[in-house]
Amino acid sequence: MKILVAIDSIKNYENSIEIGNIFKEELGSNADIIPFLDGGEGTVEAMQAFLKGDYHYVNVHNPKNDVITARYVMRENYAVMEMAQSSGLRLLYKEELDVMNSSSLGFGEMLVDGLNAGAKSFYIGIGDTATNDLGMGMLYSLGARFFDDEGNELNPIAKNMVNVETIDISNMDHRIFDADITIATSTDMTLFGENSFLESRVYRKGASIEDIAFLYKGSKNFKEKIEQTLGINPLDLPTLGSGGGVAWALYTFFKTKISKSMDVILEKIDFDTMIKNYDFLILGENVDQFDGLSSINVANVAKSYKENLKIIFLEDRDGKKIEQREKFDFIYEYHISDNFDRDQMKDAIRALAKDLSQNYFSR
Repeated sequence: MKILVAIDSIKNYENSIEIGNIFKEELGSNADIIPFLDGGEGTVEAMQAFLKGDYHYVNVHNPKNDVITARYVMRENYAVMEMAQSSGLRLLYKEELDVMNSSSLGFGEMLVDGLNAGAKSFYIGIGDTATNDLGMGMLYSLGARFFDDEGNELNPIAKNMVNVETIDISNMDHRIFDADITIATSTDMTLFGENSFLESRVYRKGASIEDIAFLYKGSKNFKEKIEQTLGINPLDLPTLGSGGGVAWALYTFFKTKISKSMDVILEKIDFDTMIKNYDFLILGENVDQFDGLSSINVANVAKSYKENLKIIFLEDRDGKKIEQREKFDFIYEYHISDNFDRDQMKDAIRALAKDLSQNYFSR
């Protein structure tokens, strides 16, 4: 009986490789692991598992403009980044979340550092962010400047999008326009209309009802002014609301390629051939963050290549329930305290893996 483990996260423990290794130890030699990513926190570590590049460290500004150290991975001229390193929810305490005064500035600083390090291609996880500025801060780091109707330069934070009247892109870093950029996302959020990035997810970033109304007005204005500056037609597609609208800015300015979060890993490991050698596939991720869409996507791909494969999804008893439950043969419900420290969490994950082994794979 061969088992493949692909788990993004359990509760707030978001290291795919560490979780996978714990499961492998408990499940035995018949188990193998692959990195799992959802485009949010843990993207860099998951990609490093097979990229085997070098970590680069850079000081950047977090969403509330404090200086922190972020890291990304490079191999030759290929850089892997995650927006959560510079602009992530995990960087702030809940009471510090302030979406109106937040900025993607730090993410732009990471991009510039990657360019300075010689990156020609970027793979970027867009998710788990505390910002909703349509990439205003990122563009500022890359050289764009924003002005109000009196010609005053604006601080690139979300609440100032409504005041943007003119934009100067003449001094933007030309190197970014020549780069090959792919972003990974697990959401289908648009900017406006149905499934807008201004719906439920923005509440996690500290927004009030009044803030959302203001962000809507500001986002509309900012998007319109960008389109006027670039001389392009209005554009809004599924996935472009990811990362608080940074996906839209990357796509609009740099013709970024957009992929489902797991697509690049499945391609690199030749998943369509690999999965035929397994009897069970164990999946898991935090459904509260991206609705389990990466797991659903992987389950669909796996079943298309091996119909009789048995798929187990690990579901947090206290969290949001995954939809499209028919995609999985078994739903294994677990309970782990939210108050555990990292060592306690590792012990709880090991106990979970041991219980799963006894319930499904013991002879």
